[in-house]
Amino acid sequence: MSKVFCGKPFNHNYIHMNGKMRLCCTTIQNIPSDDGYTLFDAGRHSIEEYWNSDRMKEIRRNMIAGRETRDCRRCYEQEAQGVQSLRGTEGMEDYIAHTLPDGTYTRLADSMQLQMGNICNLKCKMCSQAYSHMVGLELLEMGDNDPDFLLWVKEQGAVVNNWTNELGRKEQWFKDPDIKIKMFEHISKNIRQLCVIGGEPTLIPEFYELFEYCDSQGTLGDKSVTIVTNLTNTNPKMTKWLPRLQSWAIWASVDGVGERTEYIRYPSRWDKVLESLEFYRSNLGNNGNITLSPAVQLLNIDQLDDIIQWWKDWCGGELNERYGFTWLATVWYPLICNPNMAPREWRLQVAEKLSKYKFDENYENIIKQLRRDHHTPEKYRELQTAFIKYNDKQDQFRNVKKTWRELLPSLASALTNDRE
Repeated sequence: MSKVFCGKPFNHNYIHMNGKMRLCCTTIQNIPSDDGYTLFDAGRHSIEEYWNSDRMKEIRRNMIAGRETRDCRRCYEQEAQGVQSLRGTEGMEDYIAHTLPDGTYTRLADSMQLQMGNICNLKCKMCSQAYSHMVGLELLEMGDNDPDFLLWVKEQGAVVNNWTNELGRKEQWFKDPDIKIKMFEHISKNIRQLCVIGGEPTLIPEFYELFEYCDSQGTLGDKSVTIVTNLTNTNPKMTKWLPRLQSWAIWASVDGVGERTEYIRYPSRWDKVLESLEFYRSNLGNNGNITLSPAVQLLNIDQLDDIIQWWKDWCGGELNERYGFTWLATVWYPLICNPNMAPREWRLQVAEKLSKYKFDENYENIIKQLRRDHHTPEKYRELQTAFIKYNDKQDQFRNVKKTWRELLPSLASALTNDRE
């Protein structure tokens, strides 16, 4: 099996929240246009224009030749640590057979991840302006009260927040009527596997317009659709379209049980999350699936076994083809959200707790990573100091019911001891 080949440049379209086109959701590099000065943007370019661009052809040539691609660095890093990545080699021979020597791929992709902007109603602890305009608005408000803190957050970059400029900006590249209809047409005609993410897609009118368009074209029945949602909002219109799909899945972004998920995905309500889950369960029919997709991070790693057990109980005892679980949302950035930056003593205690529960290989790999040291003592101190400063300040600003110190007293104690 190739250690660098991936099917994404051959079968997948990806559009970022700001409309930029990339290989997939794991990459951070936008695809440059052939003029070398601009980037491919769904607000200006068609899918066909970027699909066989110079950069896409170069990536395919590299993969076929066994050369690493910088766009895929995060997958390489995850695999080196024994963590499941998105990279897949299934169908490699067929993809190569339909690729010309210069890297041109002779077919269009039948898979797409569509990021419908950054409009969201939550300000999740691990999130940024790029994925929720509310995070940016909050940072601006905090900056009004404490300009030095806002400057510090910007200087810290991906250590404490996946910083992007233009805080509070709403990414709505799909609002242009011509752009929107061209995208709908492409999806209707070509895409069979569609994953829709926001922001929060269920808040975006165009999300429902896409379903309406495909339904009017008679193409809903050949599509498998995944909706990534924070479960704070449901719409009865979905009861019309879900049964007409070939298959559908809800990826439920739930990061803890009860008050823990309310803290991480602020200001969500646990009762509303449960209500939304019941809505989708009542509409499962013969073609639906609900998959739990927690963002595994420092603020919930100690509860990971409890999250899995809660999910099993909610599903009726065991996971099956109707109720799934995925690890693909493990948080790597911001660095202060990664579980491996915690004090060693605390990490070992959590690893011991988690090891009493048996689940799968990815779960075991997370435990192994907790038992490893990943940074120098100086780096640990830097990250832990940043974690305390950022979260104390944010908790105070939000006036939360329970602070991180009250929710995770053993972590607070360990961080205090580690810094003395």
